[in-house]
Amino acid sequence: MDAATITALVGALTAAGGGVAWWFNRIDKKRETREAAVIQTLKDRIEELKKQLAAVTRKLSRRTRTGDKWREQLIENHIKPEPAEWPEDDDEQ
Repeated sequence: MDAATITALVGALTAAGGGVAWWFNRIDKKRETREAAVIQTLKDRIEELKKQLAAVTRKLSRRTRTGDKWREQLIENHIKPEPAEWPEDDDEQ
């Protein structure tokens, strides 16, 4: 092999290696972008679920307080606060 052939071969391999490196970097950047989007979506979902949990907790607390007041009123009036059947919950979450 003469010097021109070796130089051409080295140049072609360098160009191919540079292209492959560029391609891998591009794939990594796309993957990182997708991962960041997924992470943000999950964080948003967590915040939404925390808000829903807080709302349900407030609703349950309000019902418990109302039920306790109702029970106390019955006890004050000498009524046994144990119904034979509990009413069904009308509103579903």
